[in-house]
Amino acid sequence: MRVRLIVNAAATGVRGPVLDAVIAALRDAAELEVVTTEYAGHATELAAAATEDAVVALGGDGTYNEIANGLPQGSLMGVLPAGASSVFARHLGYVNDPAAAARQLADALRAGSTRSIGLGVADGRVFTFAAGLGLDAEATAIVDRTRHERPGNERPGDLQVLATALRVLRAEGFALHERMTLTVAGGISHRCSYLAVANQHPYTFLGPIPVRATPKADFEHGLDAVFTRELRGRQLWRLPVYALIWPRHARHGSRHVGYLHDLHAFTVTCDEPTAFQIDGEYVGHRERVEFSYRPDAIRVVVPAH
Repeated sequence: MRVRLIVNAAATGVRGPVLDAVIAALRDAAELEVVTTEYAGHATELAAAATEDAVVALGGDGTYNEIANGLPQGSLMGVLPAGASSVFARHLGYVNDPAAAARQLADALRAGSTRSIGLGVADGRVFTFAAGLGLDAEATAIVDRTRHERPGNERPGDLQVLATALRVLRAEGFALHERMTLTVAGGISHRCSYLAVANQHPYTFLGPIPVRATPKADFEHGLDAVFTRELRGRQLWRLPVYALIWPRHARHGSRHVGYLHDLHAFTVTCDEPTAFQIDGEYVGHRERVEFSYRPDAIRVVVPAH
């Protein structure tokens, strides 16, 4: 098998010895071409130009997203975790260590262990696991601005993102005000103060801790959407409790937190431009976003069992 390894050299976990170990492991299982990204969007171009049997990403969720957007539907993709969170790689069953994950991937390539999965689409852009409008996107936007001030342009860790979200809440008077409308088929609409959209569980990770905001989501069904309505200070406890400990909103519903499962298309219209993130990357402020689900979007290499 011929494999193109696309390396994001700026990713948190990509260092010389790590890259050497990854290349050695993959060369035991495939004929390997190694290419390195040089600028934002380059991974998409490198994936679109690939003629190999499979494209493998070594980087974080931003790299995975770029590659997924460059591959034709049904293409074979592998992922190795080298980012701050690497959520998509962890969803697929890889250990959160690039060298060890490379050995898993090499074994899977030899065994032909693959599966087809569905992905989300937002305004024509594929996402591999999640998107959000509001609080987490606002925190991500701030983090993206400050990361360029850090040595080596490294992405801040999950705790700093969480701390940033708390600062956003404080600036809002520890309240989340309804500012967008989610509309599904049939014209049914829901007012929202914050929206998270996912096609897999968990929604993301806080270090080693899974964020269980969308517990019904999986790659074989449509998108899940969890949203908050108006929340004021004494009600904000619902955010961490439902997301991390007790996601009862997915089973029983709540007048404060709504949950929609297996959506194939819906629209979000914002009262004013609102921060938007895809796969943990801030992509600007939007007044309207069209979401859809693309079944069997790509084939992925998964650890052999």
